[in-house]
Amino acid sequence: MELRQLKYFVAIADCNSFSKAAEKVFVAQSALSHQIAQLEDELGTGLFHRSRRGVELTDAGARFFPHAVSI
Repeated sequence: MELRQLKYFVAIADCNSFSKAAEKVFVAQSALSHQIAQLEDELGTGLFHRSRRGVELTDAGARFFPHAVSI
């Protein structure tokens, strides 16, 4: 787990969108998606429900969010 991944996770959760979060943290959306996929693999669970309307936190993501913010 890298600090960068936590920063990206928080940005996505705040924006409810990968594309808006990518703009916010000044990275390509594909790079952001890749980092989140690595974080989800490392944690062994999905952090976001993805849909055409955006993303929302899973139960695991909601539990992880306060920890990511505090770091």
